[in-house]
Amino acid sequence: MEPIILWQHKWSATIHVPLYLFLGGLTAGLFIVAALADLIGIKVKRFQALSQLCAIIAVPLLALAGFFLTIHLGKPERGLAFPLFFTNYESWMTRGGWFVGTSSPLVVLYAALWYFQVFPRLRRVIGVVGIPFLAGLAWYTGMLLGGAGYVPLWNRNYLPFLFLNSGLTTGVAAAGLASLLFWRFLGMQDEDPRQIVRWISLALVLFIVLELYELYGFMSYLAGGAPIKGLSPFEATPTGQFVAPMGSRLAYELVTRGALAPRFWGGVVGVGLIIPLGLTVYEFLVRRWTMPAAGVKFALVLIGGYLLRSVIVSGGDLKALLPFPPSL
Repeated sequence: MEPIILWQHKWSATIHVPLYLFLGGLTAGLFIVAALADLIGIKVKRFQALSQLCAIIAVPLLALAGFFLTIHLGKPERGLAFPLFFTNYESWMTRGGWFVGTSSPLVVLYAALWYFQVFPRLRRVIGVVGIPFLAGLAWYTGMLLGGAGYVPLWNRNYLPFLFLNSGLTTGVAAAGLASLLFWRFLGMQDEDPRQIVRWISLALVLFIVLELYELYGFMSYLAGGAPIKGLSPFEATPTGQFVAPMGSRLAYELVTRGALAPRFWGGVVGVGLIIPLGLTVYEFLVRRWTMPAAGVKFALVLIGGYLLRSVIVSGGDLKALLPFPPSL
């Protein structure tokens, strides 16, 4: 008997979940960039302007992430009062609520100290303390999806680190784009933003290469989940976990050759990673129109970051296989 494939067109029906995952990771990346730039800014003044800009931008992005998460909940009022209602501490929804609940005040307080230009030492302490919390915010989004063991694509061995790295990648890109757009409003007219942009571009290359490596490992793991021909129920029994052989194979086919392939290859890999790498090479070798090229590059990385979440969430429509007909 051939295994039965379960489809549920639910996760891909709205953009709320992909947007929340994207904006949450982006907020985390921006905060981490701001905190690190703040420390570097002790010696290099122009990095202080970058830190201030990233810290302030992170606040509305965090608010948007919370908005999309709240309206996605079946009972939004429980999300607003999560300490009272989120009591299942084995659930990553509960743990994620605590990540969001502890990270949000740090983001707002850090931005407020920058906005009012007060208590710089306290601000830097809050930035350093906030780094692991915000990294946890980006990381937990992968664990949240990975908790659904019946979805072959949502693997908790890969998604948390992929989403964390993508959050850092998009955070660096957003910092670069914001520097190009708002530098003159920071009172740094005498400072050339090109030096900042070049350092941001170098950091971005490292994160892009790492993300490509993680995607390659993830897709290779999926592709190796089963032989090309389907297995009978007597050869392998799907468990409902990511290790379900044919579930992994079908998830790989869906992402790389199926309905999600254009979004994955053209959007995530092409627009979000490969083209930005090419533009970085152009930026350092040609040195003409470098700022417009850098702006396009940063914007493409942000688009690719959203499309990554869109592909992963849409892939949740494919559920684990059953080796037997369901009872009616």
